[in-house]
Amino acid sequence: MAAALMVQGVAGQAQDHAASAQAVFTFAGQSVSISPRAADAAKYAGRFAMLAPSCDPFCIAPSNAADGIETLVEGQVLEFLVTAVAANTGLLVDARMPQGRALGFIPGSVSMPFETLAPENEFRDEILKALGARAFQDVFNFADAQNLVIFDSGPTQNDAGVLIAHLLEAGYPPDKIRYYRGGMQVWSVVGLTVQE
Repeated sequence: MAAALMVQGVAGQAQDHAASAQAVFTFAGQSVSISPRAADAAKYAGRFAMLAPSCDPFCIAPSNAADGIETLVEGQVLEFLVTAVAANTGLLVDARMPQGRALGFIPGSVSMPFETLAPENEFRDEILKALGARAFQDVFNFADAQNLVIFDSGPTQNDAGVLIAHLLEAGYPPDKIRYYRGGMQVWSVVGLTVQE
């Protein structure tokens, strides 16, 4: 199935108004459909609205994950799914630990918990290679690496920021990384499809 982005209304508004957009694309050989006003939206909005028990006054994620990293809104994430993910040139990455992902995730995303790219993880280089990086004598070339959009639970968590920091420390180019700060909290509140 060909990737398509269907927008009701003016196309440029899709970036600002996720409720006016839906995405249909193929991921891992299966058709995926994301639409606003999902039937179970209230369930997920309630699930992700809760603050983490460890959230102190400083747990709110910054609006920018790091210098040179673009922060996206819902319409831009939908466009990335339809263009880059469907074409196998990009990945929508869920930086949460497995117990967080078990609560629900954005369809078409892959799990890459922030700890997997920590410098002390002995498998980090293999993960970077799986993302398309090529190694020569312990030096990575990221020219063919995947474009990434990274998210987590949302503004009250910073797993995505930690994963982005690990990627940058490993040499991943900032122009191949984007940050969806809204995460599951905003995604579910605007009523977009969530998968379990």
